[in-house]
Formats: sequence, structure tokens, C-alpha cells
Amino acid sequence: FIKLKKFAQQILDICDELKIKPVVWGGLAYFAYTKERNYAIKDIDFLVPGKSINKIMGILKKKRIKHKYIADWHSLVISKGDLKVELDPVEQYYSGRKKFQKYDLNGLVVDIVSLDNLIGMYRRASKASRDKAEQHKKRLDTLIGIRTIKKKTH
Repeated sequence: FIKLKKFAQQILDICDELKIKPVVWGGLAYFAYTKERNYAIKDIDFLVPGKSINKIMGILKKKRIKHKYIADWHSLVISKGDLKVELDPVEQYYSGRKKFQKYDLNGLVVDIVSLDNLIGMYRRASKASRDKAEQHKKRLDTLIGIRTIKKKTH
């Protein structure tokens, strides 16, 4: 995971050069809220403004960092060996108030989507996914459980 964190920092530095503030969502955000011990973080998903993806691709090309744009999903997949960082357009995947919170992942400090918004994302994903619907539904149920506990304790 240390290698993935360093690779993600490299991508965040590129975004910082362009004054883009990526926001974590997906698996890493799920882990941040659940703290599941056996959860393996295989990649890091960030939301960025859709219009910034072309600028980011330009810098990646200059720096010779391997990347691929997936038009069907409007996503940019950046890879280095088995390490993967995905940049997704915030306009496509995130609706509602832009309510984020800071998360420190062993020194990698990032903004993550709120628990309520992550629940909404997994709710949509569990309905739309062809290959991971069951996985998304299970994560959705876990996140709803965490929200319920938080509401009872606050």
C-alpha cells in the first residue's frame, strides 16, 4: 500500500500544479468510514472537475506516466505497474452539496466525500452496476449501518 500512496501523491502533486483539488470517493472513502481490517485498497478513486481531465492528461504525457481515458465512463485511469489511480468527473458521479472532510491516510491527507454522499453513490452503483452490484449493495448496507450508529451516538 505504501507504493500506491506514493503514486497517488505524485498524481496529487500534478493536480496541485493545475490548482485542482481532487476528492477521494470509492473504495478508499469506504475504508475511511468502515475501518474494515480485511479490506484491501487496490486503487484510489478521485473526483475532479471534468474539464480538468484534458489538462491532467497533457502533464501525464509530458511526464511519460501511463494513462488511459475510458470514454464510456469519462474516467482517466493512471497506472504504474500494478498501481492504479482513477480520476472521475465530479459532475458525473457526485450530486448534491459539495460537503467534504479531511482524511489522513498515514500521511496522505486528502478530502473525502461525506458519508451521506458516499451512501448515495453506492446506492446508485448497486442499481447501475452489471458486474459488481452485489458488492456495492453489501457496502451500501454497511455504510447505512455506520450512519445509523453515528446518529444514535450524536
